[in-house]
Amino acid sequence: MVGYICAKCESEIDINPVREKIICPECSGRVILKKRPVEKKTVEAR
Repeated sequence: MVGYICAKCESEIDINPVREKIICPECSGRVILKKRPVEKKTVEAR
C-alpha cells in the first residue's frame, strides 16, 4: 500500500484507494494527497 496524507488535517493514512473509500478516518476529509519522497531527483539536461 502507498501512504497518503489528508489535505485537511495532514494526518498520514494507509488506504487502498481501489478497494476502500477515499475518506480520512480522523476528520472525514475527502481530499487525499499521495505521499512523495523527501529526496529530490536530479536529471542531467542534454
